[in-house]
Amino acid sequence: MNVSAHRAFSLLKELAYERVSCSAEERSAAQRLLQEALSIGVSAQIEEFKAPCGHVDHARLVVTAPYEKEYTVTGYERALPTGEDGLDGEFYYAEDVLPAHLARVKDKIVMINGPLRRKTYEKLRKAGAKAILTFSGETIDHESNSDLLIRKLRETLTEPFGSAVALNMRAADAAEIVRRGAKQMHIELEGESYEGTSQNVCAVIEGTTYPEEIISLGAHYDSVYFSTGVYDNMSGSVILMELLRYFAKHRPARTLKFNWYGSEEQGLLGSKAWVAAHADELNQHVLMINVDVAAATLGHNVAPVLATDAAVSYVDAVMREIGIPCKTKLDIYSSDCIPFAEKGVPAVNFCRFGAPGADFIHDRNDNLKSGYIDENALDITLRQALAFTDRVANAVLCPIERKIDKKIVDKVDEYLFKKEKDEE
Repeated sequence: MNVSAHRAFSLLKELAYERVSCSAEERSAAQRLLQEALSIGVSAQIEEFKAPCGHVDHARLVVTAPYEKEYTVTGYERALPTGEDGLDGEFYYAEDVLPAHLARVKDKIVMINGPLRRKTYEKLRKAGAKAILTFSGETIDHESNSDLLIRKLRETLTEPFGSAVALNMRAADAAEIVRRGAKQMHIELEGESYEGTSQNVCAVIEGTTYPEEIISLGAHYDSVYFSTGVYDNMSGSVILMELLRYFAKHRPARTLKFNWYGSEEQGLLGSKAWVAAHADELNQHVLMINVDVAAATLGHNVAPVLATDAAVSYVDAVMREIGIPCKTKLDIYSSDCIPFAEKGVPAVNFCRFGAPGADFIHDRNDNLKSGYIDENALDITLRQALAFTDRVANAVLCPIERKIDKKIVDKVDEYLFKKEKDEE
């Protein structure tokens, strides 16, 4: 029995809807993936886990001087509410939050460039900013064909540095506010923080010869707001399902554990939860194989490897052998491989990145109507993942040493904020 990109793409089409962390849609997708796995005839189940969630009931921003105008904003989920009366304050544009900016932010409503990263958040909190404003999109966006992003204050920010009032606006509005010399603002934010339930879909195929050695295969199936996530990452999820189908018929020498992770987009929450719940078996895991983004018609293949230079050479050799051009590199990748690498399990990622102008991610354009993904392109990553998994799952000795280079360990620790980066 062979794998089928056509069958995989048909499942992708069926699940091409928004699947945000802890939503009814995410749960529905998990149930459908479970149903498909069970229909193959393997042992599969859903493992639930708790995830920090929030919703915003009301968000408002009004420039009050030297002109008056209200702008459409979204409140950050899990941000500090202002109370019914809101708060008033002086506006300051802190750009890249350099020391000269930080000297002026105390007790002000501060707008910054780009997303709200941890180091920036720490600086603004310590400098005494009254509230934080970010902007998203491009200044040339039109409301009819773009969305105002909904962002969240993750626990990696709030646990060490406390909660803050935070709002997001369109880039065009942010530019107008600065251009017109806004001095005073009134902002309001009301919402609720709560603990939601997300889920991982888990399936197992026991090994025939070395069942005590485990290879973990993963892909996340959730999406972000406004996105159907067919590229990121239902493409990886349906590839994983085809691999499950193949190895159910062609039993591997090593045990294969297949995991479809929920809530990856909220900070790898699904894979973190799975690793924590299965901590007692991780010493049996010899490798993690992750598939995150595939099927881009115009694009290129990349395989970040969280292991050693020897592992990179092995992955590269397999790709050469099967004749698929792929840039292999020793590097981390912001996906579900990270929690495994943190625990000492080497990881290999298979990704097909879209070319410039044909790469839509984390927005409304990640959908089937955009016409930038197709089943023939999906077949490229499917064949990569199958050939590689088949080789390592059936080798007499696992060809990837259970070892991770120190520079990768350091990068993982920086990614997880276990140590500080030299620069932001």
